[in-house]
Amino acid sequence: MYLSPSSLLSLGALLIASTSALKCSPSSISKPDVLGATILDLQANEAHNYTTVSIGPGSNNGGKYTISFCNVTVTHTHAGWNDTIATQIWLPLHDDWNGRFQGLGGGGYSTGFGPIYLAYAVAQGFASASTDGGVPGDPGAVTTIATDLSWALSSKDNVNWFLLQDYATKATNDMAEIGKQVTESYYNRAPEYSYFSGCSGGGRQGFAMAQQFPDAFDGVLAVAPAINLETFIPAGYWPTQVMNDNQIYPSPCEIDAFVSAAVEACDGLDGVQDGMISLPHLCNVTAFDLVGKHYTCNGTQHSLSPSAAKVVQAAWSGSLSRNPEEAGGYYGINKDAPLSSYYIPTECPARNNSTSTCHTSNGASLFGNWISYLVAKDPSFSLSQISEAEFFSFLTASKTEYASLLAANNPDMSAFKARGGKMITWQGLADEVIPPGGLVEYHKRVLELDSNAGDFFRVFEAPGVNHCFGGPGPVPNDALEQLMEWVEMGVKPDTLRATRGSGGAARDLCPFPMRQRYIGGDPADAMSFECVEV
Repeated sequence: MYLSPSSLLSLGALLIASTSALKCSPSSISKPDVLGATILDLQANEAHNYTTVSIGPGSNNGGKYTISFCNVTVTHTHAGWNDTIATQIWLPLHDDWNGRFQGLGGGGYSTGFGPIYLAYAVAQGFASASTDGGVPGDPGAVTTIATDLSWALSSKDNVNWFLLQDYATKATNDMAEIGKQVTESYYNRAPEYSYFSGCSGGGRQGFAMAQQFPDAFDGVLAVAPAINLETFIPAGYWPTQVMNDNQIYPSPCEIDAFVSAAVEACDGLDGVQDGMISLPHLCNVTAFDLVGKHYTCNGTQHSLSPSAAKVVQAAWSGSLSRNPEEAGGYYGINKDAPLSSYYIPTECPARNNSTSTCHTSNGASLFGNWISYLVAKDPSFSLSQISEAEFFSFLTASKTEYASLLAANNPDMSAFKARGGKMITWQGLADEVIPPGGLVEYHKRVLELDSNAGDFFRVFEAPGVNHCFGGPGPVPNDALEQLMEWVEMGVKPDTLRATRGSGGAARDLCPFPMRQRYIGGDPADAMSFECVEV
């Protein structure tokens, strides 16, 4: 039978596609071997021209991507734990793989966001993995899975310690083991380098890996890391406690006006007016200093009130404004961080911004759910009537019960350093969820233990950037690329390249404790700033 050249080419393409599909099948990919775990199932199939909107952890570089890849899902359990964990591994087709593996973190009370991060990583050429931590739910519903803690209780007053252990570290380390083994099986060679990327709760996962499983990854990018989760989460409820104690519920409009007034007062401390507070440690204005300033809401002029100032100052000072040794409190957020989303979540009847008609919204669920589920251990527990003394007793109880399991703040990362690991972490100074003061304090403790820690661990502050991304400040979208340069070529990141803030500025972020100072020229030009200790 004669076959024309074009027919032969078509047949060859079909054979190549068929061979590729055969390699992406349950029979061709070896089941991983994970200590202490039993593999229940492995599914694999090729996905072609998969199109989705995706982002990377701590990046503004999201977009619409069309990718083709081998889609592998491994399900496993731990004997006696009654858990079922699904790990997704997306593998670029052979010609598209960059030779690297990337584990991806989650956020809030989730260990992974599935396709939301995976597609972005695959589009960059990484063999990538994400884990659900054994908690069912739609990874696309980020807000829901990030604040839902119903899984943490087996029943009233009974914590599901096995799932909490999965959430803390176990599932993430399993993901690293499973992901790298599946990658090697599919490509017939191990990844040359392995990286982890995560923001918020995902940043905490990255720190936990470096501290407890130093062999898991060569490089860790941990953005806005929730390293003191058991402390700052319940402490974040403090402004709501102040509202409930005083029956003061400022309108979102007034809350935002306090933030705008604070920015106006402290914006120029770094030498330039750019809509950001770049040196928050020098911003000494209090909410009470701003009382009486005018603001406009829905076309009506108002004045910032003393009652609202009390609530706003609670968010800025944090619960450390009391006796920290007795209260177990935590830092407040910086004064250009949005307040009305998490720390002072209120809502008012339509077009009515009188504080007498406003009330708390469900925005405090990230903080309140922690107290209800993990401290009171009662899903129906109401926080609205607790006393101030009870609130601070909850903070102490949370730290006592969960620090050893969930905190990722051990300053000793000597094992990670010894095996050549590198870590970059950065946080927006206008972070509206996690107070930056915790990361600053942790970095100091690391340097006290190892004065040469900068050889493997560097912290950067991002002025004007919100939680993970957003805000007027420039975001270091190339941080993972700089981490790879450090791991693979020994190029230390003396600064982080940062662009694309909503304010349009480009900056080089400084390694802490150095900070940006304006030296003249166009504020949108990175060369107009220098890194100095201020």
